[in-house]
Amino acid sequence: MSVLFVHDHRFVRDHEGRVYSTGQYSGDIMARYESAFGDLYIAGREQPYTAALAGRLNLLQPDSSRFVSIPNLSSLRSLLIKDQKAVAKLAQAIMAVDVVVVRLPSEIGMMAADIARRHNKPLLVEVVACVWDGLLSHGSLVARLYAPVAYARMRRSVSKSQWALYVTQHFLQNRYPTTGHQMGISDVEIAPHDSAILDRRLASIANNKTSLTFGMIAAMFHNEKRVDIAIKALALAIQSSPALKLEVVGAGDTSGLRELANKLGVGDRVKFMGVLPHGERLFSWIDTVDAYIQTSFQEGLPRALIEALSRATPALASEAGGSDELVSADWRHKPGDVKGLATQMIELQRPETRRLLARENFEVAKKYFPELLNENRRTFWQSFLKENGLREMKK
Repeated sequence: MSVLFVHDHRFVRDHEGRVYSTGQYSGDIMARYESAFGDLYIAGREQPYTAALAGRLNLLQPDSSRFVSIPNLSSLRSLLIKDQKAVAKLAQAIMAVDVVVVRLPSEIGMMAADIARRHNKPLLVEVVACVWDGLLSHGSLVARLYAPVAYARMRRSVSKSQWALYVTQHFLQNRYPTTGHQMGISDVEIAPHDSAILDRRLASIANNKTSLTFGMIAAMFHNEKRVDIAIKALALAIQSSPALKLEVVGAGDTSGLRELANKLGVGDRVKFMGVLPHGERLFSWIDTVDAYIQTSFQEGLPRALIEALSRATPALASEAGGSDELVSADWRHKPGDVKGLATQMIELQRPETRRLLARENFEVAKKYFPELLNENRRTFWQSFLKENGLREMKK
């Protein structure tokens, strides 16, 4: 049996043909599909490999024989004129496998879903974010104008799906409903439950540090994560609490954000860490920060925020997407509310507040530990395979 995974993600192929992700996907995440459905093929966009990325990527496949590079379908031209070469390339890949998994929002994913339905291929749709929120926060006039069209197209695609996995419990289900089989299961990949994580966090808080470092994970290829809001909030908070810093992990161009930090007088307080591979290196970094910030304008259920909660990290989050399933109202802010976020950052200087949030967040994260998620996902996938007349997963 074999499966094609389709998403707009920019995968990286090095000079020896190995396929990587800049952080959104890990080898463990992709191994789930291989374990369930057999040989894994990937279709998505491709970005050039550069020496600067060395050691900062997650290896997904040892060679590119199972990688299908699809051109960018999100450009204005591609949205107006269907790329027939891309259609043919996707169709060929779909016809060669037994199962198609598409992750939405994704222009390539919606095209693949249409092709799979036409050819009666077993199709599983994963709904991980809201395209409306994403395009409105993109910044360009074209993106904002396309937002209602993309929203309607994604709603239609999901509504046609007989099998849909949502990363939220309520938010995405309400915006993109389906009458088919469905389940809410986060796609986060965190370390197994270990009470020592909470103990270490509480011990760190007990040290009564005079300075606090806030952490943030954000891909900076686009404007959805709004790192600029975190920088502006830091600059405002520092006026009352000078001993604050911000560290940002993620790929993308940081020149504009560095310029903003310098302009606001906090250039020496903001550090861009680059990409950290998912797993121990990323979790170790989270353990070094005192609190986590999520300032997104678009989210499904923010994986990075769950990763922070799993490390018993006090956290502040915008109200985008399903963040209300993770963080209480007192520690959320409206997207773009610089003043509100700055006030919350100042409040986190109180050790007793950080202790309370460390305990609360670690408790919330228990719902996302791999033992529970893997069992729920396995049950759903088993039903999908059985209904489609395919062999069941191995025990």
